[in-house]
Amino acid sequence: MKRAIFCGGPEGELRGETHLFAWGMAALLADLALAAIQLFLCFHFNGPQVSDARSYIELAQYCAENQTWYPGERDMFALYIFGNGYVNLLSAIMRLTPQMIWAFLLNAVFTQVIVLTTADMAYQLTGRRKTAYMTVVLLCMMGGLWGEAPSARTELCFMALANLSLCLMLRRRTGALLLSGVLMGLANWVRPLLVIYLPAALLYFVMQRVGIRRVLAYLAGIALVIVLVGAGAYQRTGKFVYQAQTMGVNMLMGANDDADGSYVAEVYDEGKAGYVPDGSGMTFDERDAHYRSLAIEWIVGHLPRFIAIAPVKLFYFLATDTYGGSAFFNNEIQTDNLAYLMELGRILTGRGERPLALGDAVVVFSQLTYMLVFFGYLAFVVHSLRRRCWLRLLPLHLIFALACGVTVLTVGGARYHMPYLPIFCLCTAMLVDCRVKKGGKAVRAEA
Repeated sequence: MKRAIFCGGPEGELRGETHLFAWGMAALLADLALAAIQLFLCFHFNGPQVSDARSYIELAQYCAENQTWYPGERDMFALYIFGNGYVNLLSAIMRLTPQMIWAFLLNAVFTQVIVLTTADMAYQLTGRRKTAYMTVVLLCMMGGLWGEAPSARTELCFMALANLSLCLMLRRRTGALLLSGVLMGLANWVRPLLVIYLPAALLYFVMQRVGIRRVLAYLAGIALVIVLVGAGAYQRTGKFVYQAQTMGVNMLMGANDDADGSYVAEVYDEGKAGYVPDGSGMTFDERDAHYRSLAIEWIVGHLPRFIAIAPVKLFYFLATDTYGGSAFFNNEIQTDNLAYLMELGRILTGRGERPLALGDAVVVFSQLTYMLVFFGYLAFVVHSLRRRCWLRLLPLHLIFALACGVTVLTVGGARYHMPYLPIFCLCTAMLVDCRVKKGGKAVRAEA
């Protein structure tokens, strides 16, 4: 079997794969530590679910109790439809058992899928076990992954499906590409990010000169999921819904007179541009179209203002990685907001009203490791540009670039960057492990 490698060979100079056993043991221990932390939280967390997680559980409970699926007839006039695939997964679990521990444990399984598939992608892209081991160590240090296990949110489910899809895509065999497409369709059912991942996949196919039949197999897998999911929703609602309908509501939050770049929903209050009175009769898709229309109208009329807040949205998107600490406080303290961070600063300088807690230590560690990895990713991009080898990982960079574009169109939130942590970790590991010379195309080597 042939494997594409992106450093080394005649176009690059590789450091020898020294200390492989030590790095392998470090990767194993890091993964075991990650699993232990998540299992501890799964069995000891007894706090409430908050924000989107609370909504997902309520929707899933209704579906389980009424033997239906989401979205259904009662959701026709909802503000938006979101987390479709994950809500239905939760509903399926609830039909088997009312205990949320099983959903939490499934999150731990999802995390292991994320770790293993990221390691596999690192090896497929470099042909080096050392890079794969380094990637695992970095990824397991991400505190956001730790605290996500006892949470009924979409992140881990989506990341596991998307990563597994990318992993199979790199193999380029027809059967693997068909399954890759199915997994990407399912990932899009959980979170509507096909708009980000599909262009990157198509770019990869062009760069690797993948045959049209194999590309069609990938697209057929996606189409199969879309048709099945959409047809099921159509039977229940009369609407062909195959993914979340949240673009309009998010766009308007980021494009109005009160927008500050963050997730602020004042625009939907009475008297504001996005206010729709109860009983308006607007269905969720009509609302989505209405909100998008208002957002586009505002952007066209306030283009300088829209451009000015774009960096602020990216700051909220990328600057912090502190949300993983909430689970260590049983969600009684939310660690992803400015008020908490200011209080943490007072605690660290001895001026706080309470002592330093475990959750605080997790937040500090998570932020430091995230900054290390993210700046490592940026350094890798600069290094690639300087060495004129930036084409080699262009599909992965395109995923991140399109994610930034979606953020600029909508709003910034720290949790939204979680799906791209594997890319940051993989590229940082490559920066440390590989010394790449000039050369624009990936070389080929026998595996």
